[in-house]
Amino acid sequence: MSITISTSVFEIRVQPMRKWSNQDYHSMPWKNGAGSTTELAVFPPGASLDDFVWRLSRAEVNQAGAFSHFAQIDRSLAILSGQGLSLQSDSEQRTADSVSLTQTSLPYQFAGELPIFADLLGGAVLDLNLMTRRDVCQHFMQRLGEGEHYVMAPDAQQLLLYCAAGAATVLAEGAAETETETETETETETEQAAVLPGDLILIDEQHEHAGIRLSISAQEGAVLYLMRISFLNQAEGAHATLG
Repeated sequence: MSITISTSVFEIRVQPMRKWSNQDYHSMPWKNGAGSTTELAVFPPGASLDDFVWRLSRAEVNQAGAFSHFAQIDRSLAILSGQGLSLQSDSEQRTADSVSLTQTSLPYQFAGELPIFADLLGGAVLDLNLMTRRDVCQHFMQRLGEGEHYVMAPDAQQLLLYCAAGAATVLAEGAAETETETETETETETEQAAVLPGDLILIDEQHEHAGIRLSISAQEGAVLYLMRISFLNQAEGAHATLG
């Protein structure tokens, strides 16, 4: 987002859409050291596992095991490939209160403090994991299939869109407001991008007015994950732009 201030005009512009692909990501160990994860995006840029505000990653799970402990973090998990996972909140009582998570399941949201144990439903799986710091922001992850999707996000300061399969075209619309001493002028700005498997898009909207509007045209067989991030204090998101 760029802000220009003069004595008579206050101008706000929507931050252009940012896009990353597989070659832009990097791998790192899990917090518990039991595997590795591919970090897709993190805020603030360069943040570690101890001080991020939000973090999006994907990981291959090859064997049963416990999830890492993340205090004060809310998590959403989705299965990108493989048969899936059976999640239990207590590894000592793994037959009770289990949740089966597959490629067709809704994303599963849980608190990072919970002692979650995962069993494989079949072979290895690839999962998508969004984590947000509870006292700073909140999130919502949803799965989108093929077809036309129209998204209104007036309360979100950021949107993330990850392409898991197929292809899609994304059109983002936002309002640019110019305030003078006598009136406010609003101009619609648009940005378009095509996404393929592994591509990630970030769209910022860090001020209060018309919000972000997305038009998504997903081709046959496409699977997308849309994530909305809302900062509890909008000032926290004032510089939520990744380089």
